[in-house]
Amino acid sequence: MLTLSANKIITADTCKRMLYYRYILEIKNQVKSSNLAFGSAIDTALMTYLLAITMGHQVHDLEAVFLEKWEEETDCEVEYTVTKTPKKLVEMGKKMVSLFPEAWEKSGLMILVMPDGSPALQVQLSCSLKDKLNLRGYLDLIAMNDDGEIIVIDLKTAAAKYGDVFAWQSDQLTAYNILVEANREALGIDTVDQLGFMCMLKKTNPEIEQPHLIPARSSQEIAEFRQKCFDIETTFNQRRFYKASRHAFNNPCELCDFKQLCTFGDTDGLIIPDKSKPLLQAA
Repeated sequence: MLTLSANKIITADTCKRMLYYRYILEIKNQVKSSNLAFGSAIDTALMTYLLAITMGHQVHDLEAVFLEKWEEETDCEVEYTVTKTPKKLVEMGKKMVSLFPEAWEKSGLMILVMPDGSPALQVQLSCSLKDKLNLRGYLDLIAMNDDGEIIVIDLKTAAAKYGDVFAWQSDQLTAYNILVEANREALGIDTVDQLGFMCMLKKTNPEIEQPHLIPARSSQEIAEFRQKCFDIETTFNQRRFYKASRHAFNNPCELCDFKQLCTFGDTDGLIIPDKSKPLLQAA
């Protein structure tokens, strides 16, 4: 049984060898990226806020929630950049979470409450694409507008604005569209109407963009995505995990956690499960 996710599919597009290292051998970097720590702390604060307003609870001090999660996430070795020091990230995060409530209210959206009474926040869904091939996802939120339309939104912290066509092409949103449609009864909905991203720009003075929403995927787009998943299944079954250098201007290697391993066989700085060591040696 193979279970795909948006991250696995995107990684397969980037480099099949990266897919092999990350998801089959389950190799991890010993050092955590500051971007991951920051995103997790922001996400915790925003989900705390959205849960509170949906369920009618008292809204917590979001800056305090962010700081508590930040301390937890950075209680290890973390890699920072020259422009994003710990101090700058903390100040940026505090400003970002303080801006979010106003931005969310301005959107006019409300979080969907599912039949079991729980809000559709951080919803884990799965479905079958075909025999022995599943799709799974962890959705940030499912919302509704005043017209009762169902809207799937992914929250993003980003260094720059996304291009105009990204939401239209995003495999992540396509996967979420399929997952929500497959679980309509459990979610208490009829269909997905819109998809999109809500981006929080990581600047000294952060900006919270309004949700960029587009129509739900067409049947043709869904069919094409499903075929792509079948092709990735073939990659797994035939173990064709080839390297992908691309061109110099869009080479993925410099930002890859496994570049030293892939290029020189150097495992320094990597956590390799014992079960994966024989496979790595054989490769």
